[in-house]
Amino acid sequence: DDARVAELRKLAKDLGIDDSVEFVLNQPYSVLKAWLGRASIGIHTMWNEHFGIGVVEMQAAGLITIAHDSGGPKADIIVKTVDGYLASSVDEYSSAMYRALCDGANSNENMQIRARGRESSKRFSDQ
Repeated sequence: DDARVAELRKLAKDLGIDDSVEFVLNQPYSVLKAWLGRASIGIHTMWNEHFGIGVVEMQAAGLITIAHDSGGPKADIIVKTVDGYLASSVDEYSSAMYRALCDGANSNENMQIRARGRESSKRFSDQ
Protein backbone atom coordinates (compact mmCIF):
# COMPACT_ATOMS: atom_id res chain seq x y z
CA ASP A 1 0.00 0.00 0.00
CA ASP A 2 1.68 3.18 -1.24
CA ALA A 3 0.15 5.43 1.41
CA ARG A 4 1.43 3.21 4.22
CA VAL A 5 4.93 3.12 2.74
CA ALA A 6 4.95 6.90 2.38
CA GLU A 7 3.88 7.18 6.02
CA LEU A 8 6.68 4.83 7.10
CA ARG A 9 9.27 6.68 5.01
CA LYS A 10 8.22 9.93 6.70
CA LEU A 11 8.40 8.31 10.12
CA ALA A 12 11.92 7.01 9.41
CA LYS A 13 12.97 10.50 8.33
CA ASP A 14 11.34 12.12 11.39
CA LEU A 15 13.17 9.66 13.64
CA GLY A 16 16.46 10.38 11.89
CA ILE A 17 16.95 6.76 10.81
CA ASP A 18 16.09 7.08 7.13
CA ASP A 19 19.71 6.44 6.15
CA SER A 20 19.50 3.08 7.97
CA VAL A 21 16.11 1.94 6.62
CA GLU A 22 15.51 0.53 3.17
CA PHE A 23 12.07 -0.21 1.73
CA VAL A 24 12.15 -3.01 -0.81
CA LEU A 25 8.83 -3.28 -2.61
CA ASN A 26 7.29 -5.47 -5.29
CA GLN A 27 10.38 -7.49 -6.02
CA PRO A 28 10.65 -10.94 -7.58
CA TYR A 29 10.90 -13.99 -5.35
CA SER A 30 14.65 -14.25 -5.96
CA VAL A 31 15.14 -10.82 -4.37
CA LEU A 32 12.91 -11.78 -1.43
CA LYS A 33 14.96 -14.94 -0.90
CA ALA A 34 18.19 -12.94 -0.96
CA TRP A 35 16.87 -10.56 1.71
CA LEU A 36 15.61 -13.42 3.86
CA GLY A 37 19.02 -15.07 3.54
CA ARG A 38 20.71 -11.97 4.95
CA ALA A 39 18.30 -11.44 7.84
CA SER A 40 18.18 -12.89 11.34
CA ILE A 41 14.82 -11.56 12.50
CA GLY A 42 11.51 -11.13 10.68
CA ILE A 43 8.64 -8.98 11.92
CA HIS A 44 5.06 -9.38 10.69
CA THR A 45 2.54 -6.91 12.08
CA MET A 46 -0.66 -7.49 10.12
CA TRP A 47 -3.63 -7.97 12.44
CA ASN A 48 -5.86 -11.00 11.94
CA GLU A 49 -4.26 -12.15 8.69
CA HIS A 50 -6.11 -15.15 7.30
CA PHE A 51 -3.04 -17.35 6.90
CA GLY A 52 0.29 -15.55 6.73
CA ILE A 53 2.51 -17.04 4.03
CA GLY A 54 5.09 -14.35 4.81
CA VAL A 55 5.34 -15.72 8.35
CA VAL A 56 5.94 -19.24 7.00
CA GLU A 57 8.55 -17.90 4.54
CA MET A 58 10.41 -16.20 7.39
CA GLN A 59 10.40 -19.41 9.42
CA ALA A 60 11.50 -21.48 6.41
CA ALA A 61 14.43 -19.08 5.96
CA GLY A 62 15.44 -19.69 9.58
CA LEU A 63 14.57 -16.23 10.88
CA ILE A 64 13.49 -15.51 14.42
CA THR A 65 9.89 -14.69 13.54
CA ILE A 66 7.78 -12.18 15.44
CA ALA A 67 4.17 -12.08 14.22
CA HIS A 68 0.88 -10.60 15.33
CA ASP A 69 -0.91 -12.67 17.95
CA SER A 70 -4.04 -13.16 15.86
CA GLY A 71 -5.41 -14.93 12.80
CA GLY A 72 -3.40 -17.58 11.00
CA PRO A 73 -0.04 -16.87 12.67
CA LYS A 74 -1.64 -17.52 16.07
CA ALA A 75 -4.01 -20.33 15.08
CA ASP A 76 -1.91 -22.28 12.60
CA ILE A 77 1.72 -21.22 12.38
CA ILE A 78 3.59 -20.07 15.50
CA VAL A 79 3.71 -21.73 18.89
CA LYS A 80 4.67 -18.80 21.13
CA THR A 81 8.34 -18.86 22.22
CA VAL A 82 8.70 -22.39 20.79
CA ASP A 83 9.18 -21.62 17.09
CA GLY A 84 8.67 -17.84 17.07
CA TYR A 85 7.17 -14.96 19.01
CA LEU A 86 3.62 -13.63 18.99
CA ALA A 87 2.80 -10.05 19.96
CA SER A 88 -0.20 -7.74 19.83
CA SER A 89 0.92 -4.52 21.49
CA VAL A 90 3.87 -2.17 21.18
CA ASP A 91 5.20 -3.48 24.50
CA GLU A 92 4.91 -7.13 23.38
CA TYR A 93 6.65 -6.42 20.06
CA SER A 94 9.34 -4.46 21.90
CA SER A 95 9.86 -7.30 24.37
CA ALA A 96 10.15 -9.90 21.61
CA MET A 97 12.57 -7.73 19.62
CA TYR A 98 14.59 -7.06 22.77
CA ARG A 99 14.89 -10.80 23.45
CA ALA A 100 15.86 -11.53 19.87
CA LEU A 101 18.35 -8.68 19.58
CA CYS A 102 19.84 -8.49 23.07
CA ASP A 103 20.08 -12.24 23.59
CA GLY A 104 21.60 -12.35 20.12
CA ALA A 105 20.12 -13.95 17.02
CA ASN A 106 22.64 -16.76 17.41
CA SER A 107 22.19 -17.34 21.15
CA ASN A 108 21.41 -20.93 22.10
CA GLU A 109 17.74 -20.18 22.81
CA ASN A 110 17.25 -18.21 19.59
CA MET A 111 19.07 -20.82 17.50
CA GLN A 112 16.64 -23.42 18.88
CA ILE A 113 13.66 -21.17 18.01
CA ARG A 114 15.08 -20.68 14.51
CA ALA A 115 15.59 -24.42 14.00
CA ARG A 116 12.11 -25.29 15.31
CA GLY A 117 10.58 -22.59 13.11
CA ARG A 118 12.35 -23.91 10.03
CA GLU A 119 11.22 -27.46 10.84
CA SER A 120 7.66 -26.31 11.57
CA SER A 121 7.45 -24.51 8.23
CA LYS A 122 7.94 -27.80 6.37
CA ARG A 123 4.36 -28.84 7.17
CA PHE A 124 3.19 -26.15 4.72
CA SER A 125 5.33 -27.45 1.84
CA ASP A 126 4.82 -30.32 -0.59
CA GLN A 127 8.56 -30.53 -1.30
